[in-house]
Amino acid sequence: MERYETILIKNGTVVLGRDVVRKDLLVRGEKIAEVAGKISCRADMTIDADNLFVFPGAIDNHVHFNDEFMETISVHDYYTGTRAAAFGGVTCIIDFSNQKPGGSLIDTITDKKREAQGKALIDWGVHPVITDPSETTINEIEDVVRQGSPTVKCYMTYRDEGLMIEKEDLVRISSRLEQEGGMLLLHAEDNDMIEKGVTGMIESGNTGSFYHAKSRPPAVERKAIDDAIDICRRSGGRVFIVHMSVSDGMGMLEDARAEGLNIHAETCTHYLVFDENMLAQHDGIKWICSPPLRDKGHQEALWEGIADGRISLVSSDDAAYSWEAKLLGKDRFDKCPNGIPGVEPRLNILYSEGVAKERLSLTRFVELISSEPAEMFGLSPDKGRLLPGSDADIVLFDPRIEWIMNNETLHMNTDWSAYEDINITGKIIKVFSRGELIIDEKKCLAEKGRGRYLNRILNNE
Repeated sequence: MERYETILIKNGTVVLGRDVVRKDLLVRGEKIAEVAGKISCRADMTIDADNLFVFPGAIDNHVHFNDEFMETISVHDYYTGTRAAAFGGVTCIIDFSNQKPGGSLIDTITDKKREAQGKALIDWGVHPVITDPSETTINEIEDVVRQGSPTVKCYMTYRDEGLMIEKEDLVRISSRLEQEGGMLLLHAEDNDMIEKGVTGMIESGNTGSFYHAKSRPPAVERKAIDDAIDICRRSGGRVFIVHMSVSDGMGMLEDARAEGLNIHAETCTHYLVFDENMLAQHDGIKWICSPPLRDKGHQEALWEGIADGRISLVSSDDAAYSWEAKLLGKDRFDKCPNGIPGVEPRLNILYSEGVAKERLSLTRFVELISSEPAEMFGLSPDKGRLLPGSDADIVLFDPRIEWIMNNETLHMNTDWSAYEDINITGKIIKVFSRGELIIDEKKCLAEKGRGRYLNRILNNE
């Protein structure tokens, strides 16, 4: 890959915080050197970005690469996953790493460093996942925070899979994270209600994919969010709800924040474009994920929530399993690996369905895909903004191009797609990561292994 010491992007429409302005942008080495109305200087590469938007590189704070789950493993590794991400305008990801039974929490970081070595095309970070809330594990929280992975996830369900953490242990974990400068991420579904719902559906012969959603209705998520708020209250820590799918959750979190609690949430791309009716199709297993898809009422409310800020950001929750693995659930929804491949479509979907359809402002769109995850997960000021001194992670985007999104036009390492034959407005033209051109329209130019581990530090707010 050819490296240019200086790159001048001229005449672009640049999103700078709350402003959308016509500016030039100068890159020197790995950093943005200058953003101004007119920049007159010689550069190794000059790009005329007239009629193009200039965005900061997107950040996907929720992916599952090399993920072992429900007797299978995801097909996105640190090469195929970051390649798909790069084609989707993503210049850094944060991956989840489960603590192995009887293993060290520190190993969740070292395992990912080994997986990424010689493969990662973009920068990456780790959310350690606690599966054993022993005193030894909790005492390791200080070390993982110091090693740049201050956001720790726990599951409130998946007891049979060995992932669930009980509420009292979650309070202990959250308290220690607060003490060390970290934040607790929670998969918020009530396990007892799920077990009862799944058993009831199976015993009644309701085993098709549509009954996945019926087995874990909105009340399952509301109960867990209520518990998460109580954990936040009792621990005094920061809590973040991952992949929230219910509209009711927004009001619950608003009330909690009014009480002074530091609790926020994300939603995911698939909840904004798919609803539970997808599960009733002949290939409904494509859309089995947890929490499940909801009805149109929840979907429209989520759009309102991301537009007005009640929901902080939108991630992909990329969980890419092969079609062979998904077929494990063709006769029993509870046997299907939960997850949808989505690391590449997110930016295009949010622009096309959000900005182009006037559900989102252009500046809010950039907050959702880039600046908010940078602030929330300890990547600012290097990531998430187009200002002098920040990393030159840049996306050039043409809002005029229309195209069809499907498995043929995407680059994910899957033999199927949930995002099939969707009309898209707007297209990524070029992607820069730390000043290197890694995507040039249909070509990936990035060298394997160039991605770096992100040593993250949360702000003090």
